[in-house]
Amino acid sequence: MLHYLEVKMKNKFLVPIVTPFKSDETVDYEALKNLTKRLLDDGADGIYASGSSAECFLLSEEERRKTLEAVIEAADGAYVVAHVGNIGTKTSVALARHAKAAGADAIASVPPFYFNFPFEGILDYYRRLAETGLPVIVYSLPSATRKLTIDEYRRLLSLDGVIGLKFTDTDYFTMERIIAETGADVYSGKDECFLSALSAGAKGAIGTTFNFMLDKYLEIYRLLKAGKPAEALEIQSAANAVTECALENLMPAAKYLIKLRYGIDCGNARRPFLPLKKDHMRKLDDIAAKYLL
Repeated sequence: MLHYLEVKMKNKFLVPIVTPFKSDETVDYEALKNLTKRLLDDGADGIYASGSSAECFLLSEEERRKTLEAVIEAADGAYVVAHVGNIGTKTSVALARHAKAAGADAIASVPPFYFNFPFEGILDYYRRLAETGLPVIVYSLPSATRKLTIDEYRRLLSLDGVIGLKFTDTDYFTMERIIAETGADVYSGKDECFLSALSAGAKGAIGTTFNFMLDKYLEIYRLLKAGKPAEALEIQSAANAVTECALENLMPAAKYLIKLRYGIDCGNARRPFLPLKKDHMRKLDDIAAKYLL
């Protein structure tokens, strides 16, 4: 099986695509395919399907399978990662096997959550995912799941089949130590801190706001690599102004901004997310006019 030291990250910018819904909260598969194509045309290296941005835990298992299949079809050979995270190993393994059969290039998963599972159980979870045959990206999300230690990261990243880490945290000391001690490739998951993550050694990113302003992060990356950190910070600041406004109600706001930017109607987010309030829409209109349109 693949070991992460044998695989170097080629796909640096993955978009964790949202799930468009119709007015009755059923999945709008045509809108999902259209958005997939648009994001790839705009420079995404690949699509990260059925993640947090897709409201994965508000989807049924059948919907997770069907949305992945729609993304893979629309991606037409582009790189696709299937997030298969779930509280139980059996369900995640089943989703991983489906992802392999559907043609995904890799899988990703948050650690099992809610119960305070022992680390050995988490290690076993990722080992079993890797045994399904697709490369695995560990998705670290301490705000919603177990916070791992540097040694625990080291052990996870030593598993055969684990090829990298999505790090959605601002603890860049820990991130730098992980990279220094393991050589692992790391994706930043905190869009508002993308420039900081790059400075601490991240090789790429997977971020919700890529759904509507991927171009800004591509430019941040280009400017930093060109030795222009001050200019990169200016773009990060502009992106953060949009993010700050969106964070008042992130998932509905992301879909609203996608419609403003690309004309693709992704509907609302599923409850218990609440619809956008009119005053928030006005703020989003203003911020989009200034920084996105």
